[in-house]
Amino acid sequence: MQYLPFHKLPKPVMAIAGATILFGTATPLLKILVDGMAPLFLIALLALGSGTGVLSWRMMNGPRLPATLPRAGKRERYLLAGTVVVGGFVAPVTQCFALTITPAATAALLLNFEIVATVLLAFWVFHEPADKRIGFALILIFAGSILLGWNGESALGISLGALGIILSGFFWGIDNNCMAHITAYPPELIGLYKVIFGGSIAAVLVIVLGEPLPGADLIVLALLTGFFSFGFGLILFIVALRDMGAARAGAIYSAAPFIGCIASLFIFSDPLGSQFWLAVPLFAAGALIVIREQWTRKTFPE
Repeated sequence: MQYLPFHKLPKPVMAIAGATILFGTATPLLKILVDGMAPLFLIALLALGSGTGVLSWRMMNGPRLPATLPRAGKRERYLLAGTVVVGGFVAPVTQCFALTITPAATAALLLNFEIVATVLLAFWVFHEPADKRIGFALILIFAGSILLGWNGESALGISLGALGIILSGFFWGIDNNCMAHITAYPPELIGLYKVIFGGSIAAVLVIVLGEPLPGADLIVLALLTGFFSFGFGLILFIVALRDMGAARAGAIYSAAPFIGCIASLFIFSDPLGSQFWLAVPLFAAGALIVIREQWTRKTFPE
């Protein structure tokens, strides 16, 4: 069994590690923000901050973006449309609305379902490799999701907030796989299309619905969260997805929900019942199996 020393980690692994930290710490920040402003207003501000982060990254790391859309086949255009619509608007809106009625630590753990969606879609739709151990890990994560979200009083047997977070995880899984198989467009261009699409729709809805203006401190926090977590973090994530594949990148990314959960436990004082503590070992075991299966592989992308 061969482990790769940390100081010899290739760039894709470093990229996914950075994205994991940035996305993981975003969950408790989003909970603070969504409790102080309308979810659609939050999406618009995050998009503005994210777009600024993407452009800043491009200015620091290369020439200007192309003025025209690069040539690409029909398949790549469909994948681009999928990631723009699902990752730019559908997934973040679903997650933000679900966060309004879900404790931050619970939501962070439930976001582990993104791993299940990402790996299963990568295996079934895009034919990326997976084995029985990965399958067992996904079963553990799925069981933890059901246990954590279970609500006997609900008609569906699961709380509405938990269902929303799980659904957003499925949408993020679609987004991850679409981004992983787009090679014709620079990562920064993909990121800009996503934030322009999602931010524009959210901004129009904010104006139409007459959503109230939040406080200046929340606006600044939303812009900074967008800049770092969904700007820089998005670029790092796309780079890793392309070089490692959705299944392998998703394995390391599985640490993000636990980072968010730990941060949430320090920030918030939400009461956590027995379901939460029973679900934690299931999530942890599943995530560790996935990470171990990928980390111990003898070959790493350069």
